[in-house]
Amino acid sequence: MSEWNYTKCAKPFSSEEDALEFMVSQSYDGQVLKRNEGYSAVCPTYPDGFYPDATPVAAYSVKTGIIRDEKLFHIVMEPDESEKETIISEECCPTPVATSTGEKCC
Repeated sequence: MSEWNYTKCAKPFSSEEDALEFMVSQSYDGQVLKRNEGYSAVCPTYPDGFYPDATPVAAYSVKTGIIRDEKLFHIVMEPDESEKETIISEECCPTPVATSTGEKCC
C-alpha cells in the first residue's frame, strides 16, 4: 500500500480523470469520490461515510490498476494485504481491469 501524507489524505479535483491521474502519478492507493462539487481522491484509510455527499466512482492501487466496478473497490480499500491477494485470486473477474500496463484480471 502506498503512503499518503495524513494531512493530505483527501485532495479535491475538478474531474475523475484528474484525480486518477494524480493517484497514478504518485503511486497512491485509494479511491475517487464524486462530490456535490467536483471529486476527491482519498487514501485507503478514508472512513466510509466521512463525506455524506460522496459516491465512490473509481479505485486505484499499484497492484490492481484502475478499477471502475464498485463491487471491486474493497480490493483497494481493504488494508489487509494477504486478504487482497486471496480476493484477487478467488474473484478473478470476467471483465478485465484496464491498467497503465494493459489489462489484468481484478
